[in-house]
Amino acid sequence: MRLDKPMIKTARRTGAAVLASAAILLTGYSTDSAPAASAAALRAASAKPANTSSSPGIVVSRDEDRDSVAGAPDNFTGKVSIQPLYTGDENSEGASDVRFSAGARTVWHTHPAGQRLLITKGTGWVQEWGKKRITVHKGDVVWFAPGVKHWHGATSYSAMAHTAITYAVDGTNADWLEHVTDDQYRDGKRRK
Repeated sequence: MRLDKPMIKTARRTGAAVLASAAILLTGYSTDSAPAASAAALRAASAKPANTSSSPGIVVSRDEDRDSVAGAPDNFTGKVSIQPLYTGDENSEGASDVRFSAGARTVWHTHPAGQRLLITKGTGWVQEWGKKRITVHKGDVVWFAPGVKHWHGATSYSAMAHTAITYAVDGTNADWLEHVTDDQYRDGKRRK
């Protein structure tokens, strides 16, 4: 069994379709309506590697080549910065570093194939619809099962950053819903 075959497919996975889906999923904008910096960042994140031989070996995506973009106001409250790390195809995973200023958060949303968060800085909150809010800290790992309505973000007193690994189904990795109200955010109580 050849182990390098999936790597070749992944290394060559580029193009307008991946860029367009990444733009919409990460920022809420299509590349047609995204600010120039957003489109450039997503192109860099999915750029073809320098080594295009039949066996890529090692592919390095440099931090300075992946610009951050602001989180779309329809999907976030407060100041949120998203740096794409890698994008997949319509049925695989992608990852981004997401930085929330104190008080910033996502809207309520679900993921058709789930999401994993690796908390990398600060203190944050995560909450599943109908359950109590949970405090998370640097080093914690959070799993949201497919279809679970939830939100996540920084606490009111601390910034928070996480690496989000999200899995797509038919080109969709998130279904964005209504904003988390200030009352829901502040009290963290169960909501039915």
